[in-house]
Amino acid sequence: MKELFQQIFGPLDQSYCNYFLFLSILGFVLLVVFLISFIAVGVSQKKPLDFYLGGVSIALTYLIFGYFQNRLLHSMCAGTLIK
Repeated sequence: MKELFQQIFGPLDQSYCNYFLFLSILGFVLLVVFLISFIAVGVSQKKPLDFYLGGVSIALTYLIFGYFQNRLLHSMCAGTLIK
């Protein structure tokens, strides 16, 4: 029974750190896609200032949670599980 719990809930090896690397890359790509489409819509439709302020706040939130947080978790994971 103890082996079953260890297998299900025990620590994972370093290869699982790539999950955070993948999420970090995905977050960065989505941030770039958002910024390109945001700027294209803003310029082509001549949006007011509040449109740009909202877009910047969304981009900063995406940058912090979609990219930086997963990059930090990947660094911590890889740094603590050095083989």
